[in-house]
Amino acid sequence: MIRLGHEKFYAQGGDWGSIITSHMSVLYPNNLLGLHLNMCACIAKLCSLKQWLIGTIFPSLIATEEEMPFFAPVVTKAAEVFLLELGYLHIQSTKPDTVGVALRDSPVGLAAYILEKFTTWMNREWKNLEDGGLTKKFTLDQLLDNVMIYWVTRSITTSQRLYSETFNKNMAGYGLDDIPSKVPTGCARFANEITIHPESLLRYKYPKLIQAPIYADGGHFAASEVPEVLAKDIYDFIEKIL
Repeated sequence: MIRLGHEKFYAQGGDWGSIITSHMSVLYPNNLLGLHLNMCACIAKLCSLKQWLIGTIFPSLIATEEEMPFFAPVVTKAAEVFLLELGYLHIQSTKPDTVGVALRDSPVGLAAYILEKFTTWMNREWKNLEDGGLTKKFTLDQLLDNVMIYWVTRSITTSQRLYSETFNKNMAGYGLDDIPSKVPTGCARFANEITIHPESLLRYKYPKLIQAPIYADGGHFAASEVPEVLAKDIYDFIEKIL
């Protein structure tokens, strides 16, 4: 951004974008006017295991009444989610090239691997539907476009290496997750996101949290699922910090 002539700017991200832009807010706080996220989390030492354990037993101590319907089920089903949904994360963190070679060689395998995430990350209950609920939010052409970006560019392996290059001792040694952001922050929380953290925990990482509404519709792919809602939330946030 600086090379493009923009000394100060806003940053927005979801999924890996939320991690990258959060690191930017820690490393370059004087350049970021504001940070907006649609996957908001507080991890590592800032949100201690003790707090999470308390939340597991007494969720009302760290979650508001509005947050309870979204936070409590995540806590009680944490083990189920870990066992059933995070296998991809482990293999991509440890053997990205192995699975990457297989996916780069099979368009059907690649489509199956990617589209499964559209099912479980938009709404985990949809995995029980015959079509995985894939066309509830998107057309088949839109889904194919997403897969084709990886297939034509042959970039599935490099996209998976991001996990192994992040979840390792060297990266953890920088301690970026443990440093609170000094940048004004907005967080759009969507009901079907992979995880929804209570505002009380988010403030450990983002002490200048300006807004953190919860939306009843939308999941992990909010920018594609409910683009108008996400865009409005971004604009509302920027107006508050101008």
